[in-house]
Amino acid sequence: MKSSVFPRVIAWVLLLSLTGCLGPPSRTGLIPVGVARVDISPTNAVRLMGYAARAQLAAPTSILQRIHARALLIGSGQNAALLLTIDNCILPRAVTEEVRARLVRRLALAPEAITLSVTHTHSAPCLKGAAPNIFAADLTSDDVAQIALYTDFLIGRLEEVAVAAMQDRRPAKLDWGQGTVGFAKNRRTAQGPVDHSLPVLRVTGVNGQIRAVFTSYACHCTTLSGDLNGVHGDWAGVAAQALERDHPGCVALVAIGTGADANPEPRGSIEWVNLHGEVLAREANRLLALPLKSVTSKPACRLKIIQLPFQPHFTRAQWQVRAKQLGIVGYHARKWLARLEQGTLLPNSLPYPIQTWSFGDQLALVFLGGEVVVDYGLRLKHDLDSERLWINAYANDVPCYIPSKRILSEGGYEAESSLWYYDQPQQLQPASEELIHATVRELLPPTFHVASKKAASPLH
Repeated sequence: MKSSVFPRVIAWVLLLSLTGCLGPPSRTGLIPVGVARVDISPTNAVRLMGYAARAQLAAPTSILQRIHARALLIGSGQNAALLLTIDNCILPRAVTEEVRARLVRRLALAPEAITLSVTHTHSAPCLKGAAPNIFAADLTSDDVAQIALYTDFLIGRLEEVAVAAMQDRRPAKLDWGQGTVGFAKNRRTAQGPVDHSLPVLRVTGVNGQIRAVFTSYACHCTTLSGDLNGVHGDWAGVAAQALERDHPGCVALVAIGTGADANPEPRGSIEWVNLHGEVLAREANRLLALPLKSVTSKPACRLKIIQLPFQPHFTRAQWQVRAKQLGIVGYHARKWLARLEQGTLLPNSLPYPIQTWSFGDQLALVFLGGEVVVDYGLRLKHDLDSERLWINAYANDVPCYIPSKRILSEGGYEAESSLWYYDQPQQLQPASEELIHATVRELLPPTFHVASKKAASPLH
């Protein structure tokens, strides 16, 4: 017995040393990586999130495309980072906190190294606490119960897929590059700003096969409209499915960049959603076939919750006037008036998560909470080293839209009325943009700042 076990123990220790699990990264360039995928399609009669127009529709009976959660675990021990991408619309902070707490206990991961991200598909189930005013009406007790049931189901699935990724860890090579995809269009202004970049991370096993692909694109998952009342992952779901089809055994994770003010164009049909997803997968496949920039450093993760200030609150008299209006304005005001009458204090600020993963001086990923407009991504890429920077949004908490100073000055849905659907008491102050920008700079190593760009080590 001892003679058969001892050689296996020695072999395992050597493998851990080779992959850097027992010390500094080795010169092999291999990092332990685990990947997994789990089906999160609803099994109960839960309503879909995404469109206020669905207020009069019942829970869907059709699953047009099965939806999934996918996990990517990079590194080990104190240098492990876990990304979960979820085919859902809006991620409540309570879900992230529960999943984090479970994974810290079960997998001994650091809280700041756990990232949850939704694809923002508008054809996925409602979650408890997500955009509670979406239908501008109270939900029935049965709807509330079904939403709670699905939320608990999802949390369990997310724990399951993370554990599976941990169990799947094997040595792998990481490389990344950037391409472009053009179907995102600014939905506020015909020639408004957009970010068409498509960053791609390739995870290759020691046998040369692609084990995982991670990519993100700054665009809403709103190709399908609210009158199509069926479960679907939209273009992000199609892109992931296409990449997994083209690379058997691969897990394809798709996230969303700062595309809160961008829609896919054209839109409105299954044909268009399939086209957009295939176009993105085709560009990702082009990059996957190329020599890309190596990522050999293990991730260092940081997380900070900042407070974004609200603008001055409505007076009680103003709330009372608003409460007489129809639609979302009146519904939102009546809810807050009821709270004020019960002694609830209006919050002065919004808790907001910002997270970074930095792989030495080779690559930095930024994960911003909320529905972040494109100005943030473009400014961060301008002010920091864009050649080594990857910006994601819809991560860890989606409490509302995060408008820029420009959009707040222009007004409109992203600046104002969208916040009533999220049940926020007031618009954000323009100072929010500077707070977010300064925090990203604070969390990233100085080598990613523009002033250090020339001195930074080149990618290889």
